[in-house]
Amino acid sequence: MRAVVSGGDGFVGQHLISWLLASGDEVSASILGPDPDLRTLTTGEARAVDWRAADVLDAGALSTLIGDLRPDCLYHLAGFASGARARQAPGEALRVNAEGTLNLLEAVVGARRAQASFEPTIVLMSSADAYGPPSDTATPFQEEHALRPATNYGLSKAAMEMVAHAYRARSSLRIIVVRAFPLLGPGQGTDFVLPTICLQAAEIAAGTVEPVLHTGNLDVERDFTDVRDGVRALRLLAGQSSDETTYNLCSGRTVPIRRLVEWVLEEAGVEAEVHVDPMRVRPEEPGRVSGTAARLEKVTGWVPERSLRAAVRDTYEDIARSRRAATGGR
Repeated sequence: MRAVVSGGDGFVGQHLISWLLASGDEVSASILGPDPDLRTLTTGEARAVDWRAADVLDAGALSTLIGDLRPDCLYHLAGFASGARARQAPGEALRVNAEGTLNLLEAVVGARRAQASFEPTIVLMSSADAYGPPSDTATPFQEEHALRPATNYGLSKAAMEMVAHAYRARSSLRIIVVRAFPLLGPGQGTDFVLPTICLQAAEIAAGTVEPVLHTGNLDVERDFTDVRDGVRALRLLAGQSSDETTYNLCSGRTVPIRRLVEWVLEEAGVEAEVHVDPMRVRPEEPGRVSGTAARLEKVTGWVPERSLRAAVRDTYEDIARSRRAATGGR
């Protein structure tokens, strides 16, 4: 299969590329700059990828990219992936996630106009944030739930889905929307909760800071999935022939942030005072958010295979290793 991954050097993108290559796919990937920012891809894997510079806000660059490559499958991961960044730049988040998706789909329509047989599968990475806060925290989100986003990030992803719906309806594009609940694993940036905890614990273990770990609300529960399980689901969906167009990607199990902190401190081999920082607590944050991946399992047979405990270990080891490299081994 010939695949194109937009945002290929992002957290999910690099794990997806690794899985696609291992599955025998031919992979091209779009990035913002001339060279990818490698975190988890090996040198050999990176060399096997056809890297292309293309900003999703540059409609011309996307038209050239899709017109030249004409992939069998297009995985659209480029865009704002961080709720924290979207809070700081709401307009940019909306533009990149919604307008960027429009530009990409328009590029596909243009390429198909030039070659009628071009019918790629398009997998769009949305987010559970598009649902908004649950009305009942005991009830997991299903794909039929209405989208009522309450955050800038959720709004940008819901708008992206509306763009997809319009192009699916009027241009008959084969678009699969994946609403991902929180993914974790090695290579994730420190503007996400687990890497932030890991970096603090690594600093404590190195003796460079006092044994105090700063967190947000420890009692909120989220439905986490290892990113390596997640990218396996994306490829399975790309190859399915079901009429379903929207899928939750989640484990169906919630874990409190407090448990993640405990696991990280165990991995670091340290004890620390855990301080809830009011600046890191969001008053509107729901106590528990969960989903069901029953549709994904029914259509593809996918179930999560990796334990969250192991994912936390891998993430901590990755963060500690990167920190040592950046500080000359200190």
